[in-house]
Amino acid sequence: MHQNWPEKHNGDHLVGGDKGFSLLELLIVCAVLIIVSTLAVPNIMQINTNYKLDAAGHSVASLLQQARMQAVKTNQPAYAKYDSTTNIVFVTDDPSDAYTSGNPDVALAGGLSFQTAPPDHTQLDAYVGGGSPQLVPNIGFNARGLPCIGNVSNPSVCPNVTSGFEWFVQNASRGGWEAITVTPAGRIKSWRLSKQTGGTADCGYTACWQ
Repeated sequence: MHQNWPEKHNGDHLVGGDKGFSLLELLIVCAVLIIVSTLAVPNIMQINTNYKLDAAGHSVASLLQQARMQAVKTNQPAYAKYDSTTNIVFVTDDPSDAYTSGNPDVALAGGLSFQTAPPDHTQLDAYVGGGSPQLVPNIGFNARGLPCIGNVSNPSVCPNVTSGFEWFVQNASRGGWEAITVTPAGRIKSWRLSKQTGGTADCGYTACWQ
């Protein structure tokens, strides 16, 4: 009759039991983890950068839509304006106003800022249509919900424009661009720069925005 005998112990060590990892095996695992981390971290940081840009673009586009709806609802012009000192975009009924707490607003994430000298934006110009779009610090909407340029001395006067508007946001430290466009008909859209040069084969323009 076969009988199972208990394993023998030698001090604290189990004779015949499983062995642990050797120092060499642990070093190899650590080296692999370091290599994987080195390759993954830049990609993770770029994904985070793109997320911040996309979030900023959608938030600003939503604020512009809010200004447009306010103008229609109140039957008075409303303006979306960015303040470079606070890095905040806000809605106001007077384009000469400075930002004050209580205005509908969007604060850009750290590292992001509005720029007036963006990379090639021919694709956006073609989308907006109606001539050269305007890169101005405030975008107005009149009572009909159409984009307009306000009269600083009389903000209740805001005639229609035929060239539309473009705003650009950059991540200066990590790179990357986001754009927000307003067509003369009042259509608002956000874009991210996907290819800064050599994009002719992809989108038909030097730089591709999507």
